[in-house]
Formats: sequence, structure tokens, C-alpha cells
Amino acid sequence: MPKILIESKMLKNNKNGVLKLRINNERVEELKNVKNEVDLDYGEQTLQVYNSFFTKTPKKVINVESADQKYKITLHYKAWGITAFLHLVMMVLIAVFKSNPLFTVFPIVAIEFLFLIFIGAFEIREVKRKDS
Repeated sequence: MPKILIESKMLKNNKNGVLKLRINNERVEELKNVKNEVDLDYGEQTLQVYNSFFTKTPKKVINVESADQKYKITLHYKAWGITAFLHLVMMVLIAVFKSNPLFTVFPIVAIEFLFLIFIGAFEIREVKRKDS
């Protein structure tokens, strides 16, 4: 059974929290350290990391081919980019059109929170190996 390495810098500063790794919706393992080794079967596996309703990743399908595969839990840059764009739209609406801040800020911030909850604020990325 191969072991893959999952790395998360979020656990470095998180004193008492752990992340949970859901494998194929069957098995759950705890990620307690910055670098964790997880036993997986060969073939396609579905991974999702979560801690709470707000801290989760989208489901990632990986193909386990060897024992030296590495994955990293990082920010979901597309989701945060869309959130930054919505903040820009909010600032333009308030500054240029002099709209009421209460009626502008509340719906946009609510959309951002819902977007980050359903899309996921973090994601699992494969660390590319340097072949020499």
C-alpha cells in the first residue's frame, strides 16, 4: 500500500486544531502535523480535506501511481480572486455611484461568504516533481 505525503502550512500555527481527510467518502484520517503520510490504495482516489463548514476543500480525484506523490493544501486562488473582484465592484458602486453602503455591502459580503463556503476556501494541489 503506497503512502502519499500531504503538507499543510495551516497546521503550523493552529495549536489545537486538526484537519480531517476524507478518502472516497469511506474513511477519515486526521492530519495533525505539517507533513502527514497517508496510506492509500493504487488507482483513483477521491480526497477532501475539511475542518468545519467554513474550512473545506473541493473534492479532488487523484490517481495513485507511486509511493512518492506529494500534495499540498493551499488557498483556492480562483475563489479568492473572484472574492477580490466582488470587493472591487463594491468599492466602485459606493464611490462612483454614491449608493447606500448598507444596501451595497451586505449583499456582496453575503455572496462572498456563500461562494467561499460552497466552492471552498482551500484546495489540494499536487506538488510537481523535478525530473532530472
